[in-house]
Amino acid sequence: MLNRCPLILRVCFLSLLPGLLILSGCSTVAGMWADSPVEQTESKAVIAPASPTGHISVLWRNNVDQRKPASPPGFSLPAVMMSNQEEVVVAGGQDSRVRIYRANGSEMDRIGLKHASESGALRLPNGLVVIGDVGGILYGLDIDNHRIVWQKQLSAALISRPVAAGDGFIIQASNNQIYRFTGDGKKVWSYSSGLLGGLGIHLNPSPVIYKHHIYAVFSNGDVVALNAENGNFLWKRQLLLSNNAAVMSEIKIPTATPLIVPAAQSDRHEDMIVISIYQGELTFLSLQDGSTLSTRNLSLKSKPLLIGNTVFIADATGAVRALETSGAETLWKKRVSDGALTGPVLWKGSLWVADDQARVFRLNLNGTVLASIKLDGRIDRAPVAASGGVLVRNNLGTLYMLR
Repeated sequence: MLNRCPLILRVCFLSLLPGLLILSGCSTVAGMWADSPVEQTESKAVIAPASPTGHISVLWRNNVDQRKPASPPGFSLPAVMMSNQEEVVVAGGQDSRVRIYRANGSEMDRIGLKHASESGALRLPNGLVVIGDVGGILYGLDIDNHRIVWQKQLSAALISRPVAAGDGFIIQASNNQIYRFTGDGKKVWSYSSGLLGGLGIHLNPSPVIYKHHIYAVFSNGDVVALNAENGNFLWKRQLLLSNNAAVMSEIKIPTATPLIVPAAQSDRHEDMIVISIYQGELTFLSLQDGSTLSTRNLSLKSKPLLIGNTVFIADATGAVRALETSGAETLWKKRVSDGALTGPVLWKGSLWVADDQARVFRLNLNGTVLASIKLDGRIDRAPVAASGGVLVRNNLGTLYMLR
């Protein structure tokens, strides 16, 4: 199973696996993505013909990372946003540059950062784009005028996605600290779990905000609820009483952003949060106090999808499932792969998932596979929906637009 585990261990006390480790809260974290300087070439989208497999076409593909052979894999998550009244795609790269693409794949611009960027990005109400790098630097970018407006040094690598909060945003660092910032880069508050190092993996969850509260899951299995305005602690629940693992295939760790299920869509008629533990369990908690409502022995790498009164998941065994929002019953199950899946994402009424063998599948809401395509490398981040198609990023630094 080791050859299917692309997730990078974040262990400050281990140094025997330099190709697989990322350090949490350690000063050397940026060096793990360091490479010899990359010669910069003009990035042009490669327009590809329609795929002969099913009905998924590659509209374009682009080299985001400009990586060299044997370079570390990339994990940045593309973000779709509006800029100058057109939809653009913003993606950080292993070569320490943020690239901005038009909807047709042509590169509009690139902005240099100090370190490789493995986080997602967020467009703020003031027009700036927030993105982080593996050196723990947070940037406010003016992508319309090609400049860095502000930057802040935080305590650990930033590999999760910033989340909008009023006129500012919330971000969760890889050392289990949460920050709230204003749109102009001023820190409002920070919260520390007290666990600043320890065992983790490269795909970090992001917090979620619901009814003026923030909910986050940390690498040790703590789920916390905070007041969004001031960061005050509300409640905590521990989901991993033991995480002793001799090998990577036994590691239990949260990698997926939690899912909120409002009472109106809940079979239990109360607000719930769904927490996914990779190689662990799927747990449905009450938002009122964090008590357990139900659990399933399901391993997920990415966030579930809520549509109406159904939760759709893509699990680490290669199966896509539809669950009741109580979590107690499976409505349908379809195994599409023998690898670990990411997704699903909804686009044009279909579910899109990808696996760690770089295969992408499109299913209807009843679980019927409508199409598939085989790409290069492996895929560890969930697909991202755009107006013109579905974005998929592989570990080799290639960003695809599919339809």
